[in-house]
Amino acid sequence: MANLCLRGGCRQTTPPTYYSFYDTVLETLVATLLPMEIHLYTPLGEKLLRNDTIACMVGRVYVALSSKILMDAVSLIPYPGDPSSDDYEEGIPDDKVVVLWALGAVLNNAVMDVDSNTQKFNLGVSDYVWDGTKVFIIECVLLL
Repeated sequence: MANLCLRGGCRQTTPPTYYSFYDTVLETLVATLLPMEIHLYTPLGEKLLRNDTIACMVGRVYVALSSKILMDAVSLIPYPGDPSSDDYEEGIPDDKVVVLWALGAVLNNAVMDVDSNTQKFNLGVSDYVWDGTKVFIIECVLLL
């Protein structure tokens, strides 16, 4: 779940399903910007969101090291208002934390790091994202 700013909306109308695509970036806690593309079911006739619309999103995600992060948006709730207005962002929570829920298989025993008081392990995850099942590994860090 994350608040993301959407740009460059375009529509794909290949029957029997209809999708729109948006570009965004995901900002990490160390201020690294990762390119991301959102895939959203959009019924025929529904308008695209305006550039710079900020939306709270929940979706299935695939993270590839060499390309954009892909997200199938399950829920997308745009914040109301005019994105081109100077005060649009004033009513939006300044929430830079991305919440991740993942169901997968733990691939190794947790390794304790006494200096940072953390445990680390790898989680193998697979899910149907965009056009097929995607598999990737998440390095999990537990703060103790």
